[in-house]
Amino acid sequence: MRKILYLDIVNDIKGKIEKGEMKPGDILPSEHELSEFYDVSRTTLRKSLALLVNENYIYTIPGKGNFVCEPTSNHYQFYFDEVDSLKGQIDEVKLIKVGVVSPGRRLMRELKVGSFDKVIRVQKAFYMGKDVVQYSNIYLPYQKGNPIVEDVINFANFHGIMEKSKLQFQLKKKLHIEIVQPSHEVRGYLKIPREESVFLISQCILSVEDGMPISYNEFYIRKDYFSIDAETVI
Repeated sequence: MRKILYLDIVNDIKGKIEKGEMKPGDILPSEHELSEFYDVSRTTLRKSLALLVNENYIYTIPGKGNFVCEPTSNHYQFYFDEVDSLKGQIDEVKLIKVGVVSPGRRLMRELKVGSFDKVIRVQKAFYMGKDVVQYSNIYLPYQKGNPIVEDVINFANFHGIMEKSKLQFQLKKKLHIEIVQPSHEVRGYLKIPREESVFLISQCILSVEDGMPISYNEFYIRKDYFSIDAETVI
């Protein structure tokens, strides 16, 4: 029999809530009953329940149990992909440069690295015809000998490598969207005037297992090539 992992329990309970098999306000079976049903230890089960609480699928009342959350009308989910989210067809993605740099305060905070650590920086440009519509920076902690890091240095195919790595560990992504006046360097790649603003999508990819950052990414997108569609969840 295949060993049940805590993420399997999370996905199973999520599925029951999203399909309406478990409704808002319903109480979940006790920890003892759930442990027996999934054939896991209390420690594994509590790890699953904690993640469900963190993602607002359930809430806990001490001494009473775990309950399904009420649906929220102001909690949205939307899809973002560095290529598919752009308006139009990307004709070419060019690698500009791959290098090892010292982190500033922002990268130290996002990647949880120290001032003496090193960070890999991958720069890419996305073309529609002859126009660059998106410029990106991919940052990840430099760990010499780490297979993922060495592959990024050699091939700069970070997202392809991360897709394969999903088989080994689960990923969580956080996004921040804002309109900014880009730096001189970014304006040069996008070939836009100084007064023109752009969308900046900041993305942090973390390991679900330990919450540690795997990469921090910046996508600078010309405003006329990007839009957002979202829908409320459960």
